[in-house]
Amino acid sequence: MSSSCWLAIRLCLLLTLAFTPGNGGAQNTVRESDQVAAMKILESAAIHYRGIDALCADFTQHLLVPLLGEDRTGVGRLCQAQPNRFAMRFSDPEGDLVLVDGSFVWLYYPSLDPKQVFKVPMVENGGHYDFHREFLDEPARKYQVTYEHEDKVAGQPTHRLRLIPLVPAQYEAAVVWIDRAQPLLRQIRIEEENGSVRTITMERIDFNPISLPEDWFTFTPPEGAHVISG
Repeated sequence: MSSSCWLAIRLCLLLTLAFTPGNGGAQNTVRESDQVAAMKILESAAIHYRGIDALCADFTQHLLVPLLGEDRTGVGRLCQAQPNRFAMRFSDPEGDLVLVDGSFVWLYYPSLDPKQVFKVPMVENGGHYDFHREFLDEPARKYQVTYEHEDKVAGQPTHRLRLIPLVPAQYEAAVVWIDRAQPLLRQIRIEEENGSVRTITMERIDFNPISLPEDWFTFTPPEGAHVISG
């Protein structure tokens, strides 16, 4: 299985840094204050997303795999619906997808191999496959959060926060960008232990998608494709 496929699985199958004392008490106080402020921003976003049944957004994904010398960018539309349906459908590379239908995670990259499909069973724990839930559900329990700086994503002012897992996770760290005007998750960066980095930027976020096709969360492997079950 290629590294990019494993990274996609890790994103779906969600998606510690020890505290280092400063040189003086005042410096530590500032750092602790920044962490409190960062957690408040993250929890505000968590409240905003709580209870949302479905959402869609246009996305741009940038995948960097230094070990393979791979640097890929793709665009498309992603949608998710509670409790456990999710799909990223690429328009470029056309036909690529990551999809969760409620029972399985499907990975299909015809841009790499049109005759190969990956099928991974859902797991009981964390089976929502929802990166909003991954990063916004009980953040105080799951992460050490620090405020990095203000930033812009697609022209929108954001708060940039670094998340270090305090519980077992499929990644070493994550960075999230929260809109300053309203608590929207604008961008996510997932940092793997092997140095691979996946960044997903979201625009035109729609919390009330009314034109979602009925088959958005279904996938049938193309005729003749080899399905590899995980």
